[in-house]
Amino acid sequence: MRLDKLAKTVDKGCGAIFGISNVFYFTGYSGAGVLVYCDGVFTLLVPALEENRALDTKGVEVKVYYPAKIRGDIQYSSVMEALEKIVGNNPLSVDVSYMDVNTYIRLSNKFQIRDISQQVSSLRAVKDPDELENIKVAGEITSIAMKMAMERATEKVSEKQLSGFIDYTMKNEGAEDYAFPSIVASGENSAEPHHIPTNRVIREGDSVVVDIGAKFNGYCFDSTRTLLVKSYSEELRKVYEVVLEAQLEAIDAVTEGIKASEIDRIARKVIERSGFGKYFIHSTGHGVGIDVHESPYVSFNSNDVLKENMVITVEPGIYIKGKFGVRIEDTLIVTKGKPVVLETTYKLL
Repeated sequence: MRLDKLAKTVDKGCGAIFGISNVFYFTGYSGAGVLVYCDGVFTLLVPALEENRALDTKGVEVKVYYPAKIRGDIQYSSVMEALEKIVGNNPLSVDVSYMDVNTYIRLSNKFQIRDISQQVSSLRAVKDPDELENIKVAGEITSIAMKMAMERATEKVSEKQLSGFIDYTMKNEGAEDYAFPSIVASGENSAEPHHIPTNRVIREGDSVVVDIGAKFNGYCFDSTRTLLVKSYSEELRKVYEVVLEAQLEAIDAVTEGIKASEIDRIARKVIERSGFGKYFIHSTGHGVGIDVHESPYVSFNSNDVLKENMVITVEPGIYIKGKFGVRIEDTLIVTKGKPVVLETTYKLL
């Protein structure tokens, strides 16, 4: 049980888990709140407007805070007051990465703080069967939207229109939300990795980067395809083939026990030897789960080592300002052998 794992992580003293995704991981509750562990008891602190949603949470005592005494059973005016009363003089273990600076400073002035962010991210990085199933379903929904995008990209639609079609399709197919705002970037806009869709109409010769992901039962998916509209240049074809080679070589190396930084090195080496090294301006990948970007991190300076049932992306890219960009991304499950690639649709070319 995840709450038991948290209790072992806290070990001595008390613990407070901040961040919607962290609290959801340990409890299944997805609203605003703080999970507190002290003296063997788990308390879920929620604002009054979230009380009804929180009451069904198993394994915890739900307590409500509100700045005004609107009911006699509301014990706390704020999270800070609740922590002071529950934790007392005990040391407090917290995941520092999921709290803002102001909260950290206030807690540091009240308690002896122990950072357990590394332990929590390690727990979340290795997925259990239910998590893997939710990610797979999110991938199936994303796949339907991606195939639709491939078909409609040739209809002289704008980036905004195509992203709207994508979002509608994901929701219509069962997504509860989008893992992130859908990216549709065409022509020279595709050289911006995190481009915000505009009214630019897709036309012949374009490179169209489509980066999308559905969210299902609290879990994300992440997929990117670069669509090449007919009459594209030989230069664009070459860049696409380099990115695809880099991605396939990196994916082929993914297995339990390999350093995440080595996956980045493999992809980067392919692009560098092709003369495009300076145009690969982001890391090769990241973990995917409740958050679309979470541990492990597949970058040149990552200290993470891949483990079975981690879920990561592999997404090299080349971006030439004023011309075009190409990115190809798959989400995959790490195994003891070759990874399971959660394919959204076949590669182009």
